[in-house]
Amino acid sequence: MSNLSPRSLAEAIGVSESSLKRWVDDGLLTAHRTAGGHRRIPLNEAIRFIRQIGASVLKPEVLGLFDLAQVPPATDVERDAATLMHKALEAGEASKVRGMVQSLYLSGWSPARIFDGPLRESMTKIGELWLHADWGIVVEHRATDIVISAINQLRLLSPPRGEAAPVALGCAIDEDFHAVPSLMAAAVLGDVGYLDINLGAATPAPVLVAAMNHHKPCLVWVACSLDKHKNAAGLLEQVAIATRAANIPLVVGGRGFIEAKIAPPTGAMVVESMSHLEQIARSALPHTPSDPNSTRGTLS
Repeated sequence: MSNLSPRSLAEAIGVSESSLKRWVDDGLLTAHRTAGGHRRIPLNEAIRFIRQIGASVLKPEVLGLFDLAQVPPATDVERDAATLMHKALEAGEASKVRGMVQSLYLSGWSPARIFDGPLRESMTKIGELWLHADWGIVVEHRATDIVISAINQLRLLSPPRGEAAPVALGCAIDEDFHAVPSLMAAAVLGDVGYLDINLGAATPAPVLVAAMNHHKPCLVWVACSLDKHKNAAGLLEQVAIATRAANIPLVVGGRGFIEAKIAPPTGAMVVESMSHLEQIARSALPHTPSDPNSTRGTLS
């Protein structure tokens, strides 16, 4: 993760360097000091601040967000997000898709809103192309790869989290090779404030339980996008037994639970969208003592 000087961040958002330094000194923007006493601002802290004050990014290349320069102004992206994203995904324009996701996030959209809205709508249309021609499968696989790269870049922009941040751990259930839903869940949870650990697709239940014993999470998620899964009940019950014993919330979601009606284990919460996951995650987020050195406020 790169660090920015006050001058660089000021140039990126079109304000004076003296204003940036004043905001740092007032505790509105967190910066570290180098050995020589110079202020340095972590990129994800700069992104948090940009979203908080609603600043426009005039020079995205200064922040290393080169994909952002490939998209229209933020107002146009917000108005036509689903249409623009669908066209870019169908055409295989990875840079434009990543740039649009970044643009929406910098404009104040949450990852959950991006995923439930334009990304979901776009990928649903892409997923129907195979009905008309075999080439649709190529387009869908390519689009999936682009979406994964966009989500991973978005995760790098999540708000800073300290070593004491609560852990959220999850995966897609064994035999489910759909990587995107669990990755989206990780991005949503990371943005809420968890230290998100995504074990990825097709994770066996014993592996998830072992990871729980090691990482001591405060929340566990399991995604299932399969229409049928003959072993789902047994696998999920293994995880549920472990979460109940540790008194950890277990959240399950995906097409398998919503459309295919795979029965969730006892005590698990079924989420119907990423926004629903965000809501549950916020309510389950442990309250940690505030950093006595942190005095963030709002700009007047």
